[in-house]
Amino acid sequence: MQEQRKGRNVYLDLFRFFLAFMIICIHLTDKTYAFFPLYRLAVPTFFMISGYFLYERDEAIQNKKAVAFVRRSATYMLIGIAFYTVFEFISCFITNTSVGWFFTTIFYEGESPLFKFFILNAPVPYYTVGAQIWFLIAMFVLSLVHLLLVKRQKTGWYKTLVPVCFAIYFFFSGFMYILQPTTDIPVRYMRNAWFFGLPTFGLGYWIARWDWHKKSWAKYLYLALALLFFALQIPEHHLVARENSALEMYITGVLSAVFFLQFFMGLQKTNCHFYYTWIGKSAPFYIYILHMGVAYALSKLTSFPNLMLKSAVVFFLSFAIYEIVFLLLKLFAWTKKRKNPDLRKTENGN
Repeated sequence: MQEQRKGRNVYLDLFRFFLAFMIICIHLTDKTYAFFPLYRLAVPTFFMISGYFLYERDEAIQNKKAVAFVRRSATYMLIGIAFYTVFEFISCFITNTSVGWFFTTIFYEGESPLFKFFILNAPVPYYTVGAQIWFLIAMFVLSLVHLLLVKRQKTGWYKTLVPVCFAIYFFFSGFMYILQPTTDIPVRYMRNAWFFGLPTFGLGYWIARWDWHKKSWAKYLYLALALLFFALQIPEHHLVARENSALEMYITGVLSAVFFLQFFMGLQKTNCHFYYTWIGKSAPFYIYILHMGVAYALSKLTSFPNLMLKSAVVFFLSFAIYEIVFLLLKLFAWTKKRKNPDLRKTENGN
């Protein structure tokens, strides 16, 4: 199993690219929210993939992976915060809001900003657009938790943390409304690293320990099961007493993510030079960062009666912005190399 997981799997990267589109659909659902339960597969899958690839039998390599994960998560989080800070800064001028007010609320809005950050994974300030980077903050918090468990050689705790966190999450984010329909428990606060990310992250880490591909045909069984659970995801409004308040993640969605991951890991690796050369490995992340800004800008310019059309337009514009910047950076690197003969000789020597 370890040999199969070495190197990048382009099919899994393409699947992540598709999941980035599903994330956009979630954020643009508006009044048709109840018809989009299937899109809830995306975020649990991202957490699960991260946990899956951090597992390593060799303790020294696992330590290096854990440290690298913290650095990478911190970098992505800071990029997201920087992007949305600039975006909100520009919005102050568009909406004629005081810039001084914006920068003051960054540091003084509400109570216990560190509690909001580490426990609720809420950006400070928690604005409509900036709120979407909760995922990046949650991933950073998870990276710290994972590093601590690795350093203390306590990764076996995932076996207990996964079911406990799932139980807490499902009770408070869904079934609590059946027992107490008038509850004012903030459902969105359950969407964080501790009860949303940790169980799926830990599940991904734990299933990486097992060999799921002893038979070459097994991957097709996993694909069939993934598609079955994907189609059977339970609409949120059927589980709760109050409309549009519900489980942000479902058992069927998690099972679907597990089997999709195993299907893609069972596929034969390929270099796919075209994808990595012209699109890049980090495309899903940057498109995730860009899409809310694009959606906000489009909302000021036009309206879309068709939700799928709106989602597609936002996705392709986000991708276009990313691709233009990506290719410009490659052109800059190529031009720099052409102007620096010593750099070319060094690369050829390597």
